[in-house]
Amino acid sequence: MDPSKLPRTFSHSLCIQRGETCLTAMLVMAFEDGPGSLTELAAEFLGPLETAYFSTLRSERRQKSYLLGRYAAKLALREPLSEPNPKGVEILKGVFEQPIVHSGGKAGWGVTISHSDSLAVCLAFPAGHPFGVDVERIDQARQETILSQLSPQEIAWVESDPTDGQRVATALWASKEALSKVLTTGLMTPLHIYNLSDFSRIDSGIWEGWFQNFGQYKVRVWAGASYVFSIAMPKRSVFEPPANFCALL
Repeated sequence: MDPSKLPRTFSHSLCIQRGETCLTAMLVMAFEDGPGSLTELAAEFLGPLETAYFSTLRSERRQKSYLLGRYAAKLALREPLSEPNPKGVEILKGVFEQPIVHSGGKAGWGVTISHSDSLAVCLAFPAGHPFGVDVERIDQARQETILSQLSPQEIAWVESDPTDGQRVATALWASKEALSKVLTTGLMTPLHIYNLSDFSRIDSGIWEGWFQNFGQYKVRVWAGASYVFSIAMPKRSVFEPPANFCALL
């Protein structure tokens, strides 16, 4: 593939601590903000089953989000699966639309993918340690809709931070989305199922939260100038985020 036409990317290897055990996960962010077009390059990195699905997508928006997400996923899996050929890994869909990794008999890895506008994020992780990610654009036009889906406690958290309420509301929504991906339900259940029981700012632009109905999970959220990014994970897992991560968003 012509490097000049490829999206700008950010990659970071995460060490997930579980007691004395360290598991490795790979985070990749892909930004389609350059002069190139992924649509022109699709044939160079999509596998045959991915290509067949891509051919069914009619809207340009869905085509772009699919391609950017698959591109990020193949980069995230390249090192864990020792597969330099992007066509050697295919990301297919499970019965609940969750991404499933197919790579010539190489097993043991999963991915969670999210995209919003010109940004896609993928986290590749050991299949035995579930994760879910979500990325959301911070958009004032969505604020009323988001607030209508929050619990009274969650709305109170938004209102308690009037100077940053929009980012807090988007962070809470992204937290629910990330949990729904860990559970492989998507937002196909009553939304109150995903309500948070606690949500605390731990640094500038960074929050950590816990869930009312899923005590085995927690969520970490980062907010930048344009996007909010969340990771839901088992509550006893610990990792160090990339330095200055909020600045990328």
